[in-house]
Amino acid sequence: MFRCPSPCSNALWMGRWLPLFILPGIILPAQHLDGQDVAGTWEVGRALPPDDAGGPLRNLSLREAIALALQNNLGLRSSQLNPEIQALGISQAEAAFRPVFSTTLGLNNAKTQSTSQLDGGARITTERNTFNMGLGQALPWGGGRIGANFNNARTATDNIFATRNPSYNSILSLSYTQPLLAGRRTDSQRNALSTQRLQQRISEIQLRAESEAVATQVRTAYWSLRSQIEQIAIQVQNLAQANALLENNRARVRAGTMVELDLAQAEVQVANAEQALLNARIQWQGQELALKRILISGTEDPLWTQTLNPTDLPSFETREVEIRSAVVQALEQRMDLQQQRQARDVAALNLEATRESRLPDLSLTAGYSLQGVGGDLYARSGLGGEPQLLQPGGFRDGLDAIRNLDVPTLNVALNFSYPLGMQAGRANLERARLQLRQTDLAIQSQELAIEAEVTNAGLAVNNAFLQVEAARKSREAAERSLEAELIRFGVGVATNFQVVSAQDAMTAARLAELRAVIGYVNAVAEFDRVRGATLAF
Repeated sequence: MFRCPSPCSNALWMGRWLPLFILPGIILPAQHLDGQDVAGTWEVGRALPPDDAGGPLRNLSLREAIALALQNNLGLRSSQLNPEIQALGISQAEAAFRPVFSTTLGLNNAKTQSTSQLDGGARITTERNTFNMGLGQALPWGGGRIGANFNNARTATDNIFATRNPSYNSILSLSYTQPLLAGRRTDSQRNALSTQRLQQRISEIQLRAESEAVATQVRTAYWSLRSQIEQIAIQVQNLAQANALLENNRARVRAGTMVELDLAQAEVQVANAEQALLNARIQWQGQELALKRILISGTEDPLWTQTLNPTDLPSFETREVEIRSAVVQALEQRMDLQQQRQARDVAALNLEATRESRLPDLSLTAGYSLQGVGGDLYARSGLGGEPQLLQPGGFRDGLDAIRNLDVPTLNVALNFSYPLGMQAGRANLERARLQLRQTDLAIQSQELAIEAEVTNAGLAVNNAFLQVEAARKSREAAERSLEAELIRFGVGVATNFQVVSAQDAMTAARLAELRAVIGYVNAVAEFDRVRGATLAF
C-alpha cells in the first residue's frame, strides 16, 4: 500500500521536475485455489516492456529523456536559431552608427563654343579631374551627425584668360549637424536599435519557454509510457488469475463437484482478459512511438529501433501548496508574461519615437573649411596677351595653403521646417497610444489568467492527492473483497460470477490507483510549471 511521508518543504521541490523517491510496492495478498495462485502480486516500477517488443531494451530516466529531447528535437533546434538571427539584426541596426567612408574619382572633358569675345577663345576645351573622399557618421546619442570631406580637382584649359593652367583646387571641410527638437531624444535609427535589442531578449525568452514546453511534452509522454507498461503488467496478472480460475473450475468438473456449464463464465473471463491485454499492448506501442518522436531527430537514430524502458518510478509524497506565494512567483517569473512586458517596452519605444517625430524640425549646422589653389601662375600682357610664367606650381601649393590656414571659411546655420496641419503625425501618435494601451490591457488579462491558472493547478494537486488516497482505499477494499470471495468459493458458498466480478473489480482498482499516482505526479509538475519555477534541464 502507499506510504505518505511527512510533508516536505517547498525548497525541496523548487526547480525540480521529479523527486526520485521509490514508491513502495502495491502487494496483493496471494490466494490459492486448489494449489493455484490466482491473485498474484503487482508492484509499481518492477514491470518491464513485453519480452517480444522487438528491439534491444534501452533503460531511460526522465532526466535523460529531457536531455535527449532538448538536444535532438527538430522544432526546438529551429527555434534556437532565432536569437542568432536577432543578434544579426542588432548588428545591422548598429551599422547605422558606424563611420561611412566615401570616395569619388571623376574625369570630365568638355568643349564649349564661344558666343562672346570674353569667352577666351572660339572653342574652349576644359579637362577636369576630381578626386574626393569623405567620412561621415551618425552619432548614437543626441541625433547628431559629423562629417569630414577632402575634395581635390585638377583643371586644364585652352582658355586664353586662364592665369593658372593647369590649376589644382583642394578643399578640406568639417561639419556637424545637431537636431534641437525633432530627433534629439530619439529617431528612427535609434528606435530601431533599441527595438532590436528588446526583440533579442524576447527571442531568448521564447526559446526558454519552448524548451520548457518540450520538457513538459517529454514528461507527459514518459509517464504515459510508464503507465502503459504498468497496465500491461496488471493485465498479465489479470489473465493469469482468469486462467487459474478456469483451471480450478475444470478440476472441479473432473472431480464431479461442478457441472461443465459453469465453465462458461470463467472462459468469458479469460477471453475478456486476453482482449484487455491486447488493448494494453496496442496502447503501449502508440505511447512508445509518441515519446520517441519527441526524443529523436530522425529514424537513423539508434533509439528509433530500441525498446524504451522508463526507469523512474512515479513518486507519491504529500505536497504543501501555497497558492498565494505561487501566484506572486508566477507574476514575476512566468515567461509568457515576460514576453508581454517586453512587447510593452517595444510599444513604449514606438510611442516615444512617434511623439518625437511630431516636433518641428530645428537643427543647428556648423561647418569649417579650408581651401587652397595651386598650379603654374601666368601673367598676360593685356587682355588675352601671350602668357608669361611668373611662378611654377602644382598640387602641393593647395595643400600648403590649407596647412597654413590661408583661406578659412566658417559657416553656422539654423534650419527650421514644420509641415502645416500635421494630420498624419497626430494620427500616428494616437495610434501608438492605442497600441500601448492595448498592450497594457493584454498584460492585465494575462496576469488574471495566470492567477486563475496557478490557483487551479494548486487545487488540482490537492485533489489529485485525495484521489490517490481514495484509489488506494478502493484497491485495498477490492483486494479484501477478492480474498473473501476466493475463500467463499473454496468452500462452495460463492459462485464463479462472484469471483469473476471480484477479480474485475480488483483489476479496475489497480488501474485506477496507477492512473491516480501518475495524475498526481503530473499535477505537481504542472503546478511547478504554471508558477514559473526555474527548471533544471
